[in-house]
Amino acid sequence: MAGVNEERPLQLDNAGTLNQSVSTSLEVDKIGILPGHESDYSACTFVLNHEDHTLGNALRWMIMKDADVEFCGYSAPHPSEPKIHLRIQMYDNMSAVDCLRKALSNLRDLLSTVDQKYKKSLRNDKYIKEDDVDVRAVVEETLRERGRLASSGDAMDTS
Repeated sequence: MAGVNEERPLQLDNAGTLNQSVSTSLEVDKIGILPGHESDYSACTFVLNHEDHTLGNALRWMIMKDADVEFCGYSAPHPSEPKIHLRIQMYDNMSAVDCLRKALSNLRDLLSTVDQKYKKSLRNDKYIKEDDVDVRAVVEETLRERGRLASSGDAMDTS
């Protein structure tokens, strides 16, 4: 199709919440919709720029908890590209865009709760404290006990 750029994803509405500001004051599209989506947006492949498996797997998990979701999966197109593709297909012509927004909000709430509880446990000193271990000394002692540390050339490489 002449004149149509198939590689450029659609920009979602409400761009203020979906764009990422960078230190140069430029805005970079954080989330877009790749070509090939359903006209009612019930099935879309989103591109999430500057993200990896950490967010991809968490979002996939959160989205699949929604009973209206027929399918959700993600992929990293190439290890050298800092982006992931997230595919969402909904039942009954429901909006995949709304599903993604809901999942992002729910994930933010979950992470906020975990963060609050973690900080509270640190303040209340309710965590298991372990002594620091000198790993090199433990390994060398274990080797000595087993008779394997024959000379100084056999010691651990610390470089």
